[in-house]
Amino acid sequence: MAKEKLCQAFGVATLREHQIKAGENIISGINTLYDIPTGGGKTLAFWLPLFYHWEPGNTSRQSEKVVVVISPLNALMDTQAKDLNNRGIPAIALNSENGKPEDLFETLPNNQQRIKYRVILLSPEMAKSSAVHEKVLKNPIFKKSCIEVVIDEAHCVSEWGNDDFRPDYAEVGVLLARLPSTVPVLAASATMPTDVASDILGKLGLSQDIARIAVSNRKDNVKLSVRVLQHPQSTYADLLYLFPSNPTGPSDFPQTLIYVNSRTEAEEIQDFLRRNSPECIPKTVFEFYHRHIEHSRKETIQQGIADGSYRAVPATDALGM
Repeated sequence: MAKEKLCQAFGVATLREHQIKAGENIISGINTLYDIPTGGGKTLAFWLPLFYHWEPGNTSRQSEKVVVVISPLNALMDTQAKDLNNRGIPAIALNSENGKPEDLFETLPNNQQRIKYRVILLSPEMAKSSAVHEKVLKNPIFKKSCIEVVIDEAHCVSEWGNDDFRPDYAEVGVLLARLPSTVPVLAASATMPTDVASDILGKLGLSQDIARIAVSNRKDNVKLSVRVLQHPQSTYADLLYLFPSNPTGPSDFPQTLIYVNSRTEAEEIQDFLRRNSPECIPKTVFEFYHRHIEHSRKETIQQGIADGSYRAVPATDALGM
């Protein structure tokens, strides 16, 4: 019944074998490393344990179970929360731009508390904060209700958690240590080679012989090509090949995401594209994206990417792939 209700909520015909296995592991209390390629549908596995106890519209106290998802990108969290709510699954994203820990609970007429949400998405910084520790993790209602912790994009635990960038990501294991030991963990990513997986487990404080589910990353419809730089990288002149030879309008410029390592590079590439843009392609179709721009601006750019009005966006990995 859980599988049927989940498929109904998300409009899919059936679940894949790896989604069912991952969900069943969590229902059975088995910590699991979940290595699934982008587009493989890993998030459906996150919700199967929830639907084992609950279904949209169910308001009984016995079914008030909660899934906690630690996610790296505010934009990704906000999008997931919006999608879940649209599907009748109460969800909230708590990060530097949205939500407060006290928003999770409501007081009933008999002065008892209940959790308003079935899915709580947390940034690692928020997950580690004293506010979440005191107001959420110590709350007996939360302790009783939490059935799963998902570490989404788990490779970030290894790649980001350092002194130079988001050190809190290396300490997500602190959150796990504050939860009841019976709460199972699902560490999910599309980027977990052996050395990264080992580092993730070490930082999370999980056993190296944890249950593992993996699906090949092979995709026959995706190709990789490499262009050798002909000019000094700092000039960005090699990006001129993106401009069509005889453009008539912005739609002739192939929509492109240009990933870089720093916000300075993102801003410089935007300026380069605007300087070299022909008159028929407005300069405003090129826009940079990084974590230091305002939240409203991020939403505008994301929408512009979705509807095609932005043709090239140089960005750091704050723009989730």
